[in-house]
Parts: sequence; C-alpha cells; structure tokens
Amino acid sequence: MKLEKLFEAKEKKLFKISGGDEVAILPEMAKSVRWSDVEPQTDVYNEEFLAKLRDELKSLEEKNSFVFIEPVFDKGANADKAQFTAAMKHTARRIKDCVSVMGFAIPEELLSDVDTYCAELSAKHAQYCFFCKKSLKSDVVLY
Repeated sequence: MKLEKLFEAKEKKLFKISGGDEVAILPEMAKSVRWSDVEPQTDVYNEEFLAKLRDELKSLEEKNSFVFIEPVFDKGANADKAQFTAAMKHTARRIKDCVSVMGFAIPEELLSDVDTYCAELSAKHAQYCFFCKKSLKSDVVLY
C-alpha cells in the first residue's frame, strides 16, 4: 500500500501539496524513536515496540495530527551507520500505512552519509520528507 505524498520540502521549508500552504514545524512534531528500542540486538527487531509505535501513529490520524520520526542514534559514536539505516528502514516498513508520518529526521551522526540514508528510506516510501537541524540542501526541511 503506497500512500500519497501530502507534503513537500522546498527551500528548507515544508508545504502542503494540496493548497501549497507552508507548514510550521513545531518541536512537538518530532517523534523520537531510539535505535536501541527498534533494534535491541544486532539484526533483532523489537516488533512489539514497533507495533505500539504504529498504534500511536495511527491514533494521530484521527486527530488529523502529523509528526516526523526523529531517530536517536543511541548506540555510541562508533556504531555501524549502515546498521542504523537498516533499522530505520525496517521502522519505515512497519509504519508504512501511517498517514500521520510526514517523514524522518536525519540524525547528526549520518550527515556525512545523508544521500544513502534518504535513498534507503525513500525507496519504498516516496511520500516521506526529510528533516534536519543543519542546513543541508533545499529539499531537506530545517527544524
């Protein structure tokens, strides 16, 4: 099931596709998801956690609320970035039908590999926008 893209990023800002209105990014729109909660052990995903996350995100749909997933790289500075990206890609698969998810934030630890991270998460989820606290490129929303 592919979702329609509801938002687009232009010049580091977020806009609704229908109507073109700019969307203000508020701190409460960031939904933190810790890597260690998604993948407590290498290649072992916590499906119970992901199911609860999905339920929470589905409940936001009823309120017409939107969030972006803010992954937390909490396994140490030397942790495998490709493993982190795989865990977030798995997360995206588990929440793929949640209209309330605007996209994913780019963690500081992945700024050097941002293109790979975005490509991996966008491969089957073209509706996602990407968010970052640092100015990267015009199609990444600043928050």
